[in-house]
Amino acid sequence: METRRLGQSDLEISVMTLGGWMFGVDSWSNVNDDDSIRTIHTVIDAGITMVDTAMGYGGGYSESIIGKALQMKPGRLLISSKCSADPKQIPQQADAALSRLQVDCIDVYHVHYPSPRIPIAETIGAMSKLVDAGKIRYIGVSNFSVEQIEEGLKTARIECCQPPLNLFWRETEEAILPFCQKHQIGVICYSPLAQGLLTGKFRRREDIPDDIRSRNKLFKEGTFERCLEVLDFMQTIADKQGKSLTQVALNWVVRQPQVTSAIVGAQNPAELKHDVESFDWKLSPEELKMLGERGLQISRTMDFDTNMWGYKPS
Repeated sequence: METRRLGQSDLEISVMTLGGWMFGVDSWSNVNDDDSIRTIHTVIDAGITMVDTAMGYGGGYSESIIGKALQMKPGRLLISSKCSADPKQIPQQADAALSRLQVDCIDVYHVHYPSPRIPIAETIGAMSKLVDAGKIRYIGVSNFSVEQIEEGLKTARIECCQPPLNLFWRETEEAILPFCQKHQIGVICYSPLAQGLLTGKFRRREDIPDDIRSRNKLFKEGTFERCLEVLDFMQTIADKQGKSLTQVALNWVVRQPQVTSAIVGAQNPAELKHDVESFDWKLSPEELKMLGERGLQISRTMDFDTNMWGYKPS
């Protein structure tokens, strides 16, 4: 699988990063530990170099599953995880993550969400101390604005930014991506499949699972139906390429020039193997342009004051 350098770091990461949110179980349906562990083992064989998780995924359960899986099968996977913005809690959260993951150092440790109550300098300062202590290699941020990243850079080098990006959710394109490109900050984007919407599995409202996805703005009445119209257009491109909607959607994301890698979740090894086949071919420039224009029509109707699930840190 193609690899790209993450920012100015010495990490070469695959264009697909395995997403570990599902391994936390609590926010998802039809997920079990055995499948999760087998999926992680399949990743090692598939040439994927990084797995992404967070303390907030099942209260650390995702980290524990990943740690267990990596102890069961030899093979190096870079680890990306996340913590809160509270400088008083960050050291303890990092130690707990290291214990659950059963490693001595986390490769990229992200602040999951900024806090409007805590100065960015204090948050990034606590992260910098983890680097000095050898507990993490690089600092990352997730869900930060350009202004917040700029403020953080005054305290320490930020090597990675983790924003949402998919055909239908494009807020990131306006400021985050150009800023990261200018400052050589790696971009590992999450939700490239819009939590399954871009797979085409959900064609009726009754198909939407009663889990975290039911709160996603893209699944709301009116927006969901407009997205289905774009999926019909995508299907014509998928048919021409001999690919699935999933593979077209993921290919579009990693062909954006500022993107280093896309976080893709998989419930089982079969799903993972299908996802891996999204990256060994390329959409044509014309197809990229047409898809981008259709998706942007949806994105322009979205309210970006809160995130994809209507959440805003307070």
